[in-house]
Amino acid sequence: MKRGSLVFYFLLVTVAATPVGAFPWDQDMVDQPSEKAQESIAPPGPGSVPVNGGETLPIPKNDEEAADMKAAAASLQNPVPANRESIDRGKYFYGINCLVCHGEDGRGDGPVGLKFIEKAPVDLHDTYTQEQADGQLFFTLTRGRAKMPFYRDALSPSERWDVINYVKSEFGEE
Repeated sequence: MKRGSLVFYFLLVTVAATPVGAFPWDQDMVDQPSEKAQESIAPPGPGSVPVNGGETLPIPKNDEEAADMKAAAASLQNPVPANRESIDRGKYFYGINCLVCHGEDGRGDGPVGLKFIEKAPVDLHDTYTQEQADGQLFFTLTRGRAKMPFYRDALSPSERWDVINYVKSEFGEE
């Protein structure tokens, strides 16, 4: 056999025995650019939370300064009227964010609140809560306190006012 024929038969056998997906031009899935989860910038949707330039609050240096800031928050006026729509929205957001600690009846006996050993969540029926100005409750929802986390990233300002309207109407004046 001539050398040229031998090379031809060798190439023919090699190509025939090669799996279909093994050709060098069949590397599309390997060589494509990939996007990892949350790598690309998605357009902001309605109600999205800003990453930069959002709500900022000065951090108090001590408990006394925190108490002074909360007292100053009493001057904040609730811009959301406590009508049926606001209270219903507040009930919805309470159920998502507050119920796990404060419980369905606002007594501090939610499934997570019962796990607290040192201090139970505040009973929202108590005079301590109900006599606070709406601005002070807004301050607490925004900043958090003790074991309560802050909700400035979970709830928009109007949603926090809705929760305050719900807490005041549902758990106040027994």
